[in-house]
Amino acid sequence: MIRRRVSAVLRLRDGFTGRVLPGGAVCLLDGRPLRHPLWKEGGYLVIQDLAAGPHSLEVRCAGFRPVTLTVEAGRTLWEEVVDLTPGEGYPFPAGTADLTIRFAGGGAPADGETVWVGMKGDVVLKLAQDKADPAETALRLFCQGPESRLPVPGHFILADPKAPELAALRSLRDGAGELEQPLAQTHPRGTEWVAARPCAVQSGAVQMRFAGPGQVWIFCRGALACTRVESGSQEYQWELGGGE
Repeated sequence: MIRRRVSAVLRLRDGFTGRVLPGGAVCLLDGRPLRHPLWKEGGYLVIQDLAAGPHSLEVRCAGFRPVTLTVEAGRTLWEEVVDLTPGEGYPFPAGTADLTIRFAGGGAPADGETVWVGMKGDVVLKLAQDKADPAETALRLFCQGPESRLPVPGHFILADPKAPELAALRSLRDGAGELEQPLAQTHPRGTEWVAARPCAVQSGAVQMRFAGPGQVWIFCRGALACTRVESGSQEYQWELGGGE
């Protein structure tokens, strides 16, 4: 009986909808097609029997931009969640909302800096406890809607106007959340968590596309902004560092 060793697990998600992909991606390992890729339910790609050390893994999926990752194979299991960016041929729905965020003020982020942007969806996630222990990564969350539709693991903006912050949620099951690291600030019960995507500033602006109208939250350098978008194209100017 031949025993296979699992070296790496990759989970692929649609970077626009946050939903997992069922498989079917073309994968190149160290420049060569990955033989017999093993796909598991939930968008998981399992790679077996890798030699110890770094490996280059390129993932190509129709409708998305290709992405190249460095897989570190060794004694521990390498795991990664990859949100693929829509590319040529992606089936965007009708009525999308395009938002361009431009920055002003002395604290405007430089090109290449990350801005986190998220829209409130039909699945709402809120803090279900009065106070989180600053030394703990476990906390209680209340989810209105199926937890499976939230992009977990992933990043969330805590939409607390008095103390906004970004949290990395590792797992969520039956209201029990596990964070990558403890929260830095105290937030009241009911604080909403908005799933967010990282956007790199280019030419002094950030561009995002959403499935439709809604309320958008923006987080950068510890500051929070909110605006509403409608179908079509629009701009929002943020005076980051200029009084917020």
